[in-house]
Amino acid sequence: MENQDSHILREQGIVVGIEGDHVLVQTQRTTGCSGCSSESGCGTSALAKLFTSTSKAPIRVKNRIECHMGDTVELVLDESRLLQHSFMAYGLPLIGLFVFAIGFSKIALHLLMLTPGQAELSAIFGGFLGLYLGWWLTRKIYKPVMPELSKVIAIST
Repeated sequence: MENQDSHILREQGIVVGIEGDHVLVQTQRTTGCSGCSSESGCGTSALAKLFTSTSKAPIRVKNRIECHMGDTVELVLDESRLLQHSFMAYGLPLIGLFVFAIGFSKIALHLLMLTPGQAELSAIFGGFLGLYLGWWLTRKIYKPVMPELSKVIAIST
C-alpha cells in the first residue's frame, strides 16, 4: 500500500508578517537541482542558478494554526498541485506558441498565398501571440492553490 504522505511537499519557513487572518512566511528558496550530486558539472544547474531570483518574497497563507511573528512553521502542498501549477505556468504558453506559430504559417502559405519568407514572419508573429495568450489565460483564469500551514515547529521567544 502506498504512503499518502509521500505525495506531500513540505517546506519550513519563518513568519515575517501578519496581515489580518493571513501570515507572510519567508522560506529559503532553492533550485530543483540543489540536492543532486552532479550539480557542479551540470548545465541545467548552472542555468537554474543564473535565472533563480535572489529576492525572497514571502508567501501569503491563511493563518489556520494561530502562529505568531518569528515562529518557524511548516508549509505543505500536494505534489499534484505543483504539477498543475507547472503546466499552467509553462505548458499552456508553450502550447499556445506552437499552435499559433504553425497556424499562422499555414494560413499565410495556403490561404493568403504569401511567400515562404512572409510565412516565416507570420509564424514568428503567431508564436509570440500564442505565447502571450497562453500567459494571459493563465494569469486571468487560473487560480493557484497556495500551500497551507501544517504546524508550528519552533515558537519565537
